[in-house]
Amino acid sequence: MDLRLLVLALGTFAIGTGSFVFAGLLGDVAVDLSVSVGIAGQLITLYAIVYAVGSPVLVTLTGAVARRRLLVISLAVFAGANVAAVVLSSFGPLLASRIVAACAAAVFTPTTAVVAASLAEPEKRGRALATVTGGLTIAFAFGIPLGTLVGEYFGWRATFVLVGVLGAVALIGITALLPVIENPPPVSLRDRMRTVEQPAVVAALGLTAIGLGSGFVVFTYVDPLLGDLTSFGGRGISGMLLLFGLAAIAGNALGGYGADRWGYGRSMTVIFVVVALSLLSFSLLMPVAGTISAVVGAGVALVTWSVAGWAITPFQQYRLIELAPHTQNIVLSLNASAIYLGQGVGAGIGALVILYGSLASLGWVAALCTAVGLIVLLFGARSRKGGLDEENQAS
Repeated sequence: MDLRLLVLALGTFAIGTGSFVFAGLLGDVAVDLSVSVGIAGQLITLYAIVYAVGSPVLVTLTGAVARRRLLVISLAVFAGANVAAVVLSSFGPLLASRIVAACAAAVFTPTTAVVAASLAEPEKRGRALATVTGGLTIAFAFGIPLGTLVGEYFGWRATFVLVGVLGAVALIGITALLPVIENPPPVSLRDRMRTVEQPAVVAALGLTAIGLGSGFVVFTYVDPLLGDLTSFGGRGISGMLLLFGLAAIAGNALGGYGADRWGYGRSMTVIFVVVALSLLSFSLLMPVAGTISAVVGAGVALVTWSVAGWAITPFQQYRLIELAPHTQNIVLSLNASAIYLGQGVGAGIGALVILYGSLASLGWVAALCTAVGLIVLLFGARSRKGGLDEENQAS
């Protein structure tokens, strides 16, 4: 294994852990900062939205900066913004540090993909990209549960010291191992946005946002939700998040396998149905909260939701490459923005549910959001079929 790819993967692992570890710490953060859980969730909401909106702009603005220098600067800023959480004693400054961290991550993550592709031989480019982006998936499997466990024993602020250390180690590795890399041809923001003039691409990006965002209605508040359902403390919830993360790795692999071998429409329909039923389970289990049935049911719901939910991304990437083969780098970067935008909106919806309802309502609201995605998918399939029928009749 190329050590240069491994240090890039360590960097994306630090980014992934620092991005979403708040999901396992929200309860403690809310108590420590004297805010509600819904308000604390805005630390995830705003981060995701800033990443989604800022990534195309920031990547364009930094296009002339040498790749290695850009990786070093962006990762250093990200690590510093996370370590700053140790000394920030109120919600406002902490929220500002999340904005800075999101901007840095929005530059670092897509740049790693470009660098990984340039380091690999053409026949090994796919594996190089999988190695680097795999750091984000592994963050869900191990980084978030580890961060939750560290927060349980040493306080939630210690988790961000861990993120800073991971970032610093990756920073040293990148500085020591990466060669000078030629910058790719510049792509203007207008060229990036021109890709979304295709209705089918817009629909696919919207489906990505809905599919990932519906899960974040629940995932953002999974710490207090699992606490209510299972009566577990931090260690128990950390174990359940580890289960979720391991299932995410399986789901990502299953999605990659299925995208190559199974039909898109039927596979995505099954995936969305499974995600909707899994998310709905969190509301249906509330009447038996604290029992063995609730613990087992929550575990099953976590696994099925994670496997199906993480299978969405490979299918969507495959679909977008089919729709825009000549601008696949651009459309895949926009897909990453759609993921973060969906996560931010989903977290915001979850905050409103808690504000005007309760934790028990999160599951059915998330399932309803997934159902909207299923409707979009089914109408899209019907439109494509209608278009094909018209072409056949014309011929």
